[in-house]
Amino acid sequence: MPRFTAIEGLRAWLAWAVVAWHVVQFTGLARDQGPMTWFPAIGDSAVMVFVAISGFVIAGLVTGKPEPYRQYLVRRVFRIFPVYLVILMIAFFALPFGVWAEDHAPWTADPLFYYDDVLHGHVDTVAGRPLQQAVLHLTLMQGVMPDSIWPNTSTAILGPAWSLSLEWQFYLVAPAFVWLVANPRFRMATVAAVGVTGVAWHFDLFGDYIAPSFLPAAAFVFLIGIASRLSFECIRAMAIGPEVIPLLLALGVIYRDALWLAIWGAMLVYLARAEAWRLAGGRPHAIASAMDKLFASPLAAYLGARSYSVYLVHMPMMMLVAWVMTDKLTLAETPARILVGAGTVLTTLVASDLLYRLVERPMITLGARLAARRPAAIQAAE
Repeated sequence: MPRFTAIEGLRAWLAWAVVAWHVVQFTGLARDQGPMTWFPAIGDSAVMVFVAISGFVIAGLVTGKPEPYRQYLVRRVFRIFPVYLVILMIAFFALPFGVWAEDHAPWTADPLFYYDDVLHGHVDTVAGRPLQQAVLHLTLMQGVMPDSIWPNTSTAILGPAWSLSLEWQFYLVAPAFVWLVANPRFRMATVAAVGVTGVAWHFDLFGDYIAPSFLPAAAFVFLIGIASRLSFECIRAMAIGPEVIPLLLALGVIYRDALWLAIWGAMLVYLARAEAWRLAGGRPHAIASAMDKLFASPLAAYLGARSYSVYLVHMPMMMLVAWVMTDKLTLAETPARILVGAGTVLTTLVASDLLYRLVERPMITLGARLAARRPAAIQAAE
């Protein structure tokens, strides 16, 4: 199975795009009008591209390297749970500090500032049902619970983990999902089922959600990622030049709701056609060269390897940085925002590197070893 190294680079920039949005949100710069409206659009689009990547990658794993469901699940568990549980514990202790920081930050008096109320809602959610919240979060099922039943559950404790809950739901059914899409006999029925459940979620038939954290809400995005992988060789055979990349991105800027799809389409074309562009000879195309530097450079590879930790740990790091700032310093809004932003970046870089080296990479290795072991009953039968 080919390894698409540029996807790691894409993950890096997607994770840091989410960090940028959360810094804007946390520091009271989020607005309903003006240029700041692009930050939530970019952050939301980054998460949806993450989802499409998951469909793409898992489809490649399932079709290119088939393995028993038990082994597949062991690998997934050791890939996502160890780092998540460590950061969840950090976030649990950081949440009260984040609430205190927002209550005492220089931008608290801004009538358009709302994130302090969001954090108070998270605290109330955890305090009101501590046992239920613990069970849901420890099993990564917080995204299943509608906010109309238990408000703020999907984003309580560790906000960005709502999308991780969504991914875990997908991982549990992904082998069957991919098989159904790949099988011509069941493909149309599967697409129809995804469409029906998506419409049902849109009209709140499953309950009201503040984020698309329940699998029916985003199954179509996973489906697009799966279809991208299954049709990858066909896309590779198409005579598409690098000029299509800025065209797709321009369409995403014009139609903001489709920005995530434009980003994923541009990346898919690059993944499929980059080798052909390099073999074409002559002077390298400027767009192709820029994509290589952005997604296939050593820096992109380094940040991409740590993107999972970055995505999760930046929120508690930001809360702790803001608490130290508000507790020790008296600053105006602008320098306070700069300090929170810079401190979040630095602490996230350090924390994500430590988590990658000490938790993520060793646990992935351990998961691979455990998955490679055959059950005793199979060995005895042989």
